[in-house]
Amino acid sequence: MNVQKKEKLFYGWIVCGVCTLLLFVTMGTVSNGLSVFMPYIMKSYGLTNAQTSSLVTLRCVWAFVSMLLIGRYYERVGFRAGTGIAALCGTAAFLIYSFATGYFGFCVGASMAGICYGLGSMIPVSILMNRWFVRHRALTIGICSAGSGAASIILPPILTGIILKASLRAAFYFVAAYVFVFAVLIFLLVRDDPASKGLQPLGREELYMERRKHLDSASPVSETAGLSAGTWLLLAGLSVSMGALANPGYMHLTMLYTSEGFSPMTVALLLSVCGIVLTAFKVVFGQVTDVIGGFRSTAVFAVILIAGHVLCCLAFAQSVPLAMLSVVLLGIGYPISTVGIPVWAGDLTGADRFADTVRKMQLCYAAGAMVFASVPGIMADRLGGYIPVYAVFAALAVVSLLCLIVVYRGRMTQRQF
Repeated sequence: MNVQKKEKLFYGWIVCGVCTLLLFVTMGTVSNGLSVFMPYIMKSYGLTNAQTSSLVTLRCVWAFVSMLLIGRYYERVGFRAGTGIAALCGTAAFLIYSFATGYFGFCVGASMAGICYGLGSMIPVSILMNRWFVRHRALTIGICSAGSGAASIILPPILTGIILKASLRAAFYFVAAYVFVFAVLIFLLVRDDPASKGLQPLGREELYMERRKHLDSASPVSETAGLSAGTWLLLAGLSVSMGALANPGYMHLTMLYTSEGFSPMTVALLLSVCGIVLTAFKVVFGQVTDVIGGFRSTAVFAVILIAGHVLCCLAFAQSVPLAMLSVVLLGIGYPISTVGIPVWAGDLTGADRFADTVRKMQLCYAAGAMVFASVPGIMADRLGGYIPVYAVFAALAVVSLLCLIVVYRGRMTQRQF
């Protein structure tokens, strides 16, 4: 029976909330949260800049491998158990960090962190939101993605305080404990699709006739039309650039400002401000996209992201207001790197190709993060700092915007957005 059950709260919003917790763990804690620990790991265990950056590389390698297997993984275990297991891998990663005595131990922990990120990041969340929502889809993806930004707000001052007042190991134990609690909640509340609750996606009835009219009056290119090889190449380049910007770019902000003489608590404050803005604007980006479309919203946010990276190159001035402005701009611009991929996939392909397109673009995203993860540390060792690194990131942001413009303009000749 296709009649929507009348409930006070559509269960999809609960799934959305739990997916927000999932990204708080997999992206905000296990991935981005490592940036809080990196200066202390390097100092306490005598690692070089290159070795410290290599932990990010190793995590990205295992994330990439996990994403290659993610389709079969979720076919076998389902989204409920699969997302719960992914979160539990985060607990295991921080327990391994807590027992590490040197570089090798952190490599093992980073590998487990990569599995957590690869199995539990935007791919399952995007597919779940695509299943549960027709209306407000970009908004819900933005809300979920805000989970990683929330971690960037909450974690830096708390973890920095624990490290300074207690120990690095105590901070690792703290993270492992709350990640375990979140993993249990995720397993208890996630449902694979609306049918499992006797429901159908939110907005299906309201948009059904509108969708049919659009398809009947559209150009000869159908909803199931594939993308050309040239378009895929540009999308791959765009996704690779996004992976480099969102992972190594964000992860090394602490290294940038610490190496330029900012105090630990000032750096923690900068990360928190970036996280506050990032969290808010992931939701804003989703809402703006629902209103003006993926192309226009992404173009505006990309320009802001470019400006943020340019201002990072002025960190040598040791100006806290200037540093604050740079992280605010980055916080506004970064949402395109996470929320953007499912938005672009939805714009450029039909519903039947959505999951496959998201998976392929996320693989390219992970490849970009993996390839560029060690580059900042290597460049810093050779060039004496991280400012040249952020000049490269600014250039990558420009390349990303150009790829986006070319892809959308080419696709607009085939179908109407």
